[in-house]
Amino acid sequence: MNKPWLVLSLFSFVRMMTAFSTIMILISRPAFAAETSPNDAIRVAYFSKDVPAIDPLHPSFDPDSYAVITQIFDSLIHIDLDGKLTPALANSWKMLSPTKWEFKLRQGVKFHNGEDFDGNAVKFTYEYVMNKENSAGNAWILNTIKSVTVDESNKHRIIIETAFPDGMFLYRFSMFGSICPPKYIREVGIAKFHTHPIGTGPFKFVSWNQGKEIRLAKNESYWQKGLPKAPAVSFVMLPESQWKNALVDGTIDFVPNLSGRETSKLTEASGGKVRIIKRLILSDYWVLLKNSGPLASKEVRQALNYALNKEDIIKYGDYGNAKPAASIGKEGEFGYNETLKPYPFDPEKAKEILSRVNGKLKLKMLVADIAEKVGRVIAENLTAVGVEVEIEIASRPVWAEKVIGYKIKNGKSPDYDIVVNLVDNPIVNLAFHAGLFLASPSPWSLLNDEAYDKKFLHALQTSDPVDHEKRLKLLDKYIHDEALMLFTSQRIITAGIGNSVGGIEKFGINGHLDYNILTKAFKIKK
Repeated sequence: MNKPWLVLSLFSFVRMMTAFSTIMILISRPAFAAETSPNDAIRVAYFSKDVPAIDPLHPSFDPDSYAVITQIFDSLIHIDLDGKLTPALANSWKMLSPTKWEFKLRQGVKFHNGEDFDGNAVKFTYEYVMNKENSAGNAWILNTIKSVTVDESNKHRIIIETAFPDGMFLYRFSMFGSICPPKYIREVGIAKFHTHPIGTGPFKFVSWNQGKEIRLAKNESYWQKGLPKAPAVSFVMLPESQWKNALVDGTIDFVPNLSGRETSKLTEASGGKVRIIKRLILSDYWVLLKNSGPLASKEVRQALNYALNKEDIIKYGDYGNAKPAASIGKEGEFGYNETLKPYPFDPEKAKEILSRVNGKLKLKMLVADIAEKVGRVIAENLTAVGVEVEIEIASRPVWAEKVIGYKIKNGKSPDYDIVVNLVDNPIVNLAFHAGLFLASPSPWSLLNDEAYDKKFLHALQTSDPVDHEKRLKLLDKYIHDEALMLFTSQRIITAGIGNSVGGIEKFGINGHLDYNILTKAFKIKK
């Protein structure tokens, strides 16, 4: 096994979890002076409370923050709504060797303060991120970068060298590789940058009225001609229970993540004032298993999968807005193995296996509150086949401390046989979840499986995209066959759009609200 990679991986995952511990902590900052948004601003309800961060160099790392960050900042590469890599601040890229990549950068791009964008900005950003003293929250995902070299004769040509051949390399940049202005940060300091970010993105930061609203204005000099279409965007903090009514009365224009049960109610209540879009996205209820004690047996793990009634999970977890999952891979994800079939619901087979292999089984399960309904269905399913389940529900911060924090502090997994949470895949590459959930060094993982680690490294450590995809599909099959998790469902997102807004036709497959959606949205003139 490549031991240096494991050391690097362990360090990066620990860094990630240091960032994760700040996800639900709201950082105190002075509010900015309120500025009046234009009447034709797109008003979005995406979070119920303040986000931890609005810039990519902050120690925090969470999806809500990146909904704002990706409006203000650009990466070298974007991922489009269908999961394909597309040029952004890099016009093109090519592999020079298995560990060296050339990027040719877009010329004429300026940061919102007028500062020029070039290779020095890329070098500054990634060196800042990879400096462990800075505790940047995205360091864990950019950890394969070894060096960034700027061509002395052409500041818009750079070479990035990686620590090893990395099949996920290009995917890492989208969303999490946002480029920052070195001159501005050196002048004002990182603390000021955290509260007044400057990027090259489609929208400029205007103000942050803490706990109420984040306002952004159109970048008139954006490098994508004709975008953004709206003059302003306003992220309004509003309790989730109020989202539906706010859409109906027009105080909110766009709710990207409604409960699936609201579809018919919202359509009826709005009298045609609201339209609904849905899409199968790369999000799932992840049920992680320990591979020790009774769950060291593959047959026992398979039996638990036969015990799951996925239709009930879909019904009660997402009100029918999901489809059964066969393995860790999801439809539309790079590396997804489409030949795999979900374990059928067969409680009699589960009982037969358990009685033959293990007898009476007692399991401890920890469930994040966001996945409580699914966790309770799973507990009922397992109880029905004779498994005694002790279930504990915890908020996501407490869940993180009990699972992730425990492993970091103690060097071993916590005393749970099963842990459950809801997570999506922002970079659409299967290796992201395969490492996060199952690789032995990961604080998320309950596994300690050298055989799996070797297969994961084999799938990751290739620079050929065709070979990488082939290896990921084999890894997906291995995870399915070995029943390394309990496989549940793949979610369908439900978004509500007021009839005063045009330009939003579909949601991104990764499930995130990013640059591809809001840049094309506009208010319809009455």
